[in-house]
Amino acid sequence: MRMSPHPPPPVITSVQEADSAWVQQCLYKLDPTIVRLPLDLKYYLTNQTNFLNIVAWDWVDSKKYQRETFDCENFAIAFKSHVDWQFGLNQVGIVIDYAAGHGYNLVIFPDGRVMLLEPQNDQLFVWANRAAQYVLKSAFVLI
Repeated sequence: MRMSPHPPPPVITSVQEADSAWVQQCLYKLDPTIVRLPLDLKYYLTNQTNFLNIVAWDWVDSKKYQRETFDCENFAIAFKSHVDWQFGLNQVGIVIDYAAGHGYNLVIFPDGRVMLLEPQNDQLFVWANRAAQYVLKSAFVLI
C-alpha cells in the first residue's frame, strides 16, 4: 500500500518555559489526589492554538487500534513521543488510568490550564466535562 507524503510539521510560534514545581501546582489545582511521576526538571510549552495545529498534523490517530499490541496506552505514548521529538515540547503527559481502564494524554498550557487529549481521535477537552469517563483518581500521570 502506497502512502501519501506527510505534510511538513507546523511552525510553532510561541514557546514558554516552566519548572517542575509549576507543573506540580497545575496538577494539584486540577485534583490534589493526582499521582505524578515527574519526567523532567524544565518544561517547554506552547499555547492551545499551536498545540491544536500539532494535533491536526500528527498521524497517531490514524493508526489502527490493535488490542494488547497497540491499544490506548500505546497511542498515548506515541503521541507524547512525537510531540517531544518533533517540537521539543514536553507539555504532554501520559495518563495510565486504572479506574477507567484507559490510557490517554494530559496537556499543560503556559497559562496553567490542564486539558486531556484522547490521542485515538484527537479530542482535546476539559477534564471536569468528562470526569465520569476519565477518572484520574487511580491514575498515574507521567509528565
